[in-house]
Formats: sequence, structure tokens, C-alpha cells
Amino acid sequence: MKLQKILLLSLLGFNLSAQDIQSYVLTPLGDTVVAWITEEDASSIRAATDHYYSQTRPNAIQIKTYDNYSSTRRFNCHSYAWYMSQKNPELTNPRWIGYYSGNTDEHIYWEGGSYIEVTNETYPGMVSWISDDHSAITTLTPGIWKSKWGPNVLAIHNWNDCPYVTTNLKYYSPFKVDNPSFVCYGDEATFYTPDYVNCTFNWTYDTNLLNYVSGQGTRSFKVTPKNSTSAGMGGVMLTLTIGPPVNKTRIITRYIGVNRPHSDNLELALYTTGGSPVTYMCPETHYHIYLNNSGGCSLSNYTWSIPSGWTQNYTWENMISVYTGSTYGGMVEVYADACNGINSKVIIDYFGGGGYCGNSYSMVLSPNPTTGETTLSIETTSEDTEFDENAEWELEVYSPAQLLKEKKTNLRGKSAKIQTTGWTEGIYMVRVKYKDEVLQGKLVVKR
Repeated sequence: MKLQKILLLSLLGFNLSAQDIQSYVLTPLGDTVVAWITEEDASSIRAATDHYYSQTRPNAIQIKTYDNYSSTRRFNCHSYAWYMSQKNPELTNPRWIGYYSGNTDEHIYWEGGSYIEVTNETYPGMVSWISDDHSAITTLTPGIWKSKWGPNVLAIHNWNDCPYVTTNLKYYSPFKVDNPSFVCYGDEATFYTPDYVNCTFNWTYDTNLLNYVSGQGTRSFKVTPKNSTSAGMGGVMLTLTIGPPVNKTRIITRYIGVNRPHSDNLELALYTTGGSPVTYMCPETHYHIYLNNSGGCSLSNYTWSIPSGWTQNYTWENMISVYTGSTYGGMVEVYADACNGINSKVIIDYFGGGGYCGNSYSMVLSPNPTTGETTLSIETTSEDTEFDENAEWELEVYSPAQLLKEKKTNLRGKSAKIQTTGWTEGIYMVRVKYKDEVLQGKLVVKR
């Protein structure tokens, strides 16, 4: 009975320990929220708490956090729903957010416009118990949610099978627009959002490639290719104005392949003639380059543009066989027929040399994928090579639509930060020019 009383009281919050440290985290829009680095309970208390809830909530599935326990004092429901599940799903570097010794600023997540109220449960989405100061995230199964029960267990549970009063629920969703990856002439593409509450919608679009069909001012917007002859990546932008009490404007742009596949679905893959995948090229070597298409828009009748120093051996469907000669690096362009039946450029990519065949340096991106920031580092490929801290170098980032997204010059030192907050999801090409070498990598950006 004593343990049960302690557990019930702990649901309401708990006091600071001398070892707890105040810190801060940022919402997706950059607002500051107080977040505590908290001291862990003893393993005996965690084990007893896990056991208690396995007996009193047998239908809830406990999620082990670390050390094979579900209960932890390191983070709470607000931290898990609004911060960790979005930015830190591995549950590393946890924080406690919200009701804790007077700090109740978790509401910044939904009142600051980072997440937007919707009319009903969505996935991915969050749920707020307005009457009982609790938060959860939705799962792919309606009515089955995940939440952290104060300093107690983290569980997957039925929406009303948890220790909190399930009245006056409010639902929230990240700011997003869903759409097909491509559209062909004669068809329509629909861009749509969750059913956001108290918002106004203003859509704009690429008038060079697309024509308006319907939906201005609503959450569902339709466009169609302007003609059958033009192909490219067409952009559609939503300006969402959130009404009181948030009073914020959010803007998002989504790209769609018009009479061609989406750039994110296309990738040039490099292989040796023996069929082994490689990420770099060497001089005086034969290679096979494949254009992989993971989308639903098929291609045919491929033509290739390769550097003048290379020799084209032969082509076969989506593959070209080349010999690099003395020029191992260079730009490759591929043209193909898509659903409009017209041959147009569908992808351009750069192949560089690797450290194992003459390059002295390589490029590392970490983290990759990233949701907000990554660090680009230049590494030497052998112990005989020293990095010159005074040498200036140049950085370029190309968007999934193959447009220059960012360029930095006169950089010094071994590393540079790339901020990706607000960028469209997709695969970005990163190129570095350092001394007489060109280094290249692919950065995956997620939201």
C-alpha cells in the first residue's frame, strides 16, 4: 500500500533533487522551453514501479527505456510526446519538460505554432489532456497511443487505459502537406493537410508547369500539368495562418514531378564491372552506372551525358558502362522519356574520386539523416596526409530539385555546420572543393 501511495503521488510531479540541472530545448520553431536533466531513481524503485503497473494495467505494453526498465525519472509525458519522439526517438540525452517545481511551459509547443490543433486523431500526431496535464503520441492504430506516466512507465496503451482522466482531449499534428510524388498530363495532383482548426489556407504554385484546378482557401488543393511537353519539378506552397490564440503564419513548399518522376525517387548508383557497389571512382577503371527509379513514374529510352574524358562502352536500359581514363570525376546527366513521352533531363549527379585511389581527403556528414543540423567534416585518408588549417575551402549544397540551396566560401578548419531547419525532406547533394580535390556526399533531410 505504501508503494501504491508513492506511485499515485508521483503522477502529479515531484520535487527537484540537488543533482537535477536546469537546461533548455528548442521547439521546431525555435522557441525555448525549460527542460531538466534529472537524477535517476534506484534500480529497485524502477523495478518495483514496472511490476506495479504490470499488475494494475495488464493491457498496457511497457516500453523498456534503458537498463531493461520501463520506469525512469529522466523524462516525462510532455518531453516524450512533444520533444523526444520527434527529435530524439532513441531516448538518448533525455529531458523532463513541463510540470516540475513550477515550470509549466510545455504549452509553448502547441501555443507557439510548432504543432497545430486538428479536429480528430491523426498520425503522426499528439494528444493533450487539457484537464489533467498529460500528453501522448498517436500510433498507426487509431485509439492506441504511447505515453510516459510521470516518472513511471513508458507504455503503449488504449487511449483510456492510463492513470489520467481522459476528458477534454485536444489533438495536434505537425505542420505538413501530403501529396503524390508525380503527376502526368491529363491527371490531377491533390495537395492536402490534416484538418487544422481555426486556420486559413492560401496556396500558390509553379505557373510555368502547373495549372490550378480547385481548392484555393481549403485544406485540399488540386493542380494539373500545364501541358504535355514541359517536364520538371513543380513547387506548390501553402501559407497557413493560424488564428487566435496562436496568431502565427507557417509556410511550407512541396515539390512534385511534373511529367516525370520526383527527384527523390531517382538515384545514380555506381558499381564495379563485377557488380560491387562503390561510392568513388578511380582513374583508368571501368564502371557501371545505374539510374534507379523507386517511384511509380516509369522511364524509358535513356540517353546519357558523361564527362569528355570518359569513354562510353555501351548502354543497356537504365545502365551505362564507362571507362574513366585519366579523368575519374565528373558530372553525369541522364535524359529519358517519362509519362509525357518526351525525352528530357531527369537527373544530374557528380561522381568524385575516393581516398583509396589517389584522394588525400574524404568528407563525413554527421548526423545523417538529420532533422535540423549536421556537421560536415573533412578527414584525411592516410597518416601521411596532414590537414592544413589555414587552407580555404568551399561548400555547396544542392536541393532534391538539383538547385543550389546553399553556398559557403572562404571556410577554414576541418568542419562546418549545415542548418537544415525548414528544409524540404529529401536527398541533398553536398560538394566540397578543398585544395585540388572535389569531395561529394549525400545528405538526407527529414522533418
